[in-house]
Amino acid sequence: PGCAMSHLLANASAYLKPAAFVIAPHLGGAFGAIVTRNEIPVWYRRINKPPWTPPNWVFGPMWSFLYTSIGYSSWLIYKELGLQNKPMYLFGAQLALNWAWSPLFFGAHRVGLSVIDMVGMLGLAALCANEFRPVSQTAFRLMLPYLGWLSLALSINVYVWLNNDSKTLRGD
Repeated sequence: PGCAMSHLLANASAYLKPAAFVIAPHLGGAFGAIVTRNEIPVWYRRINKPPWTPPNWVFGPMWSFLYTSIGYSSWLIYKELGLQNKPMYLFGAQLALNWAWSPLFFGAHRVGLSVIDMVGMLGLAALCANEFRPVSQTAFRLMLPYLGWLSLALSINVYVWLNNDSKTLRGD
């Protein structure tokens, strides 16, 4: 009985670390969703958005997919290199900027500042993916949809910044 329990615990711990890496990006995303939720029907609906903006229902499933894929990619790198290395520092930095974006854009309506945040996020995510590439092709490939989505998001963010007056952006 003791041997079976230790085997079960060993197997469980083998899944806990990867699960933690997959779940971690979702935590900041969940906070962002809370900030965003009340702004969608009022402020976000009112501002001018580009015609290529996806429908609102796309964002939740897309971010769930993206957070899962980048979380798993970070696990693959952690398995090979641990936490104390350039690829993981870049991953953490871009994730921090990701988590800051929703409070800036939706919470504070600081659209210009959110553009700066997004440029930094996209740049760091691209550098991160580049650092992931020699360590794990799978981790690199898992970052590609995220880079594509961030590029789309940046184009929307810039459009909103340039095509709305300050009164509209403030929510007056």
